Amino acid sequence: MNNSAVAIGDKLALRGYFGVVDYVILVGVLLGSLIVGLTTGLRKTTGTREFLTGGRDMNPIAVCLSLLGGVISAISVQGNSTEMYLYGSQLWMNILGCLWGTFVVMFFTLPVLYPLNLVSMCQYLELRFDSPLLKKLGSLVQIVNSIMYLGVCLYAPSLTLSSAIGIPMSMSLLVFGSICGIYITLGGVRAVIYTDVVQTVMMFVGVIAVVTQVLIDLGGFSRVWEIAEKGGRLEFFNLDTNPLVRHTFWSVQVLGMYFVTSVVGISQPQFQRLSSVRSLRISQGLCVAFFIGLTILWSSFYFSGLVAYAAYADCDPIESGKIEKPDQIMAYMVGDKLSHLTGMVGLFVAAVAGALLSSLSSQANAMVVLIWEDFLSSWWIFAKMTQETATRMTKFLSAGMVLLAIGSALLVAQLGTLFQAAYSISGAIIGPFDGLFITAIGAPWVNAKGAISGFSVAVAFNLWLIIGKFYYGAGKGDKLPLSTAGCPMEEVLLRSPYNVSHFEGTLSLGIPTTTALPFNEMLEMKPSNDYLPIYDLSYCYLGTVGIIIVLVVSSIVSFITGPTKPSDVDLRLVNLRCFRIYCKLYGHKADSTELLSIKAQPQDFEGPKTLGDPENQWQGADDNVVRDGKIIASGFVDCTEGAETREKSDDLQR
Repeated sequence: MNNSAVAIGDKLALRGYFGVVDYVILVGVLLGSLIVGLTTGLRKTTGTREFLTGGRDMNPIAVCLSLLGGVISAISVQGNSTEMYLYGSQLWMNILGCLWGTFVVMFFTLPVLYPLNLVSMCQYLELRFDSPLLKKLGSLVQIVNSIMYLGVCLYAPSLTLSSAIGIPMSMSLLVFGSICGIYITLGGVRAVIYTDVVQTVMMFVGVIAVVTQVLIDLGGFSRVWEIAEKGGRLEFFNLDTNPLVRHTFWSVQVLGMYFVTSVVGISQPQFQRLSSVRSLRISQGLCVAFFIGLTILWSSFYFSGLVAYAAYADCDPIESGKIEKPDQIMAYMVGDKLSHLTGMVGLFVAAVAGALLSSLSSQANAMVVLIWEDFLSSWWIFAKMTQETATRMTKFLSAGMVLLAIGSALLVAQLGTLFQAAYSISGAIIGPFDGLFITAIGAPWVNAKGAISGFSVAVAFNLWLIIGKFYYGAGKGDKLPLSTAGCPMEEVLLRSPYNVSHFEGTLSLGIPTTTALPFNEMLEMKPSNDYLPIYDLSYCYLGTVGIIIVLVVSSIVSFITGPTKPSDVDLRLVNLRCFRIYCKLYGHKADSTELLSIKAQPQDFEGPKTLGDPENQWQGADDNVVRDGKIIASGFVDCTEGAETREKSDDLQR
């Protein structure tokens, strides 16, 4: 570990307080994860598909906790609290936006994607647009972003853990990577899901225990609320409509809605979980349970930031130089306020470790699925493999993905801010990627040429916008005031300037930058007032802007080149309400024979070899024309009435 990392570790004030009980708690969580993963791995799988997806018989409760563990990373544990500490509580209202996003997933994306029984969700793009290029492009986008994400996600908590237990950061990464690699290699997605249960519970218990104890020490909820209000931290209904303001009620609604739609509805790790239960209705119920769990956990994280502010309202450890980075505030508070309580530091470190392992295993397993299904399985050298050999190959890939993630995290330590810039730029393509799915499902008229054009324009725009933000240092927002008035004079050190360089949020990863200049310095950053106002656009809108550009541009190009006619639309691949509207605008009517002949039979459904077993492909497909090879919706009169008739028929079937 270099000198910067050592300094950070020393200032976290955790190492000296990590006792025997703390080690027992941490080792217990690690061993628990390993044992659960190994036990799951002993279960015999029927083939590669079950190893990668778990089949459709997973326990819904376990899947729900795994959803939470996969989405809520160690960055959330540390970063959400920092947001409240520095910027106030307006972001808390994004939970309401998450509710709208949950509805989008439940009633817009899932009813189309779940019944297809896919392994890789990017196979949907090939089916919808008859374009292998779009499938591979979508997979590549997710793989690159996952690698970047894991590097950032693993480095920061590993630094916290290494400083607590007194081992080099590289050793910390190796320990956690080895544990994770063993159970995902042996057990596949089942091991990932069931170990996520242990890790998510530990994460919840650790954060709640820390917040509750500090809350008691400070005098209760009302006292914390009073201090936060006095410090200007309480703001929930800023109704300013200016999109350049960092956080308003409206912008965080957009952010919350986009977050759930993107991370839960259009994300390979979460798609695997939502597809692992036996029916669409259960999968939709998981979305509701996920939202409830997300609300509880995120509220705990957000409130912990207010608790931290109340604890240091008069003697801020950032301004006084006790810590170097804002995202260290929670770790500092644990060591400073709770070290006298046996096991409390261990609980917090175990919570961070659980979040780290959950993120690593979820992303690594998802990358294996994408690489195998969308790239390797179609090659002649792999296509003739037996199921046993193919499963063994995916296990080797699983181990390789963990090693790649560890390497990515070590790269963060060497490249510092440059890597953060690369991660932000890779994130610029996620909004357009999400736009491909939203457009494919909700715009039946869009063809392959339109989809590719829309994606390309959206990526170009987002890259231009994000690079401009870094170049000019725009869109960061103003932090709320901090105070050192209550600090003893001998404790007030030289002010430690900090720069939250990731414009999307407050999390500054504690990355040493001795080997690389900050991104904006390398670009010879221009004066802060010499740029287009659009560069100040709130980060909350970036993902949604990408989706809108894809939808608009792809629609324009499709109508120029010839839109997909209603009679050529496969009803299983689009949202039926959107299809009905399209038919009405197109002026197209059809009798029941024409509508039911729109590629209705499973044998006409040409897709990847891994699409699924035709005999049960449509089991649980509550919103499809065909189930089990039989037409279940009849009586169509025209396009505008057909979807309603089909929905009534489905209700009778249920």
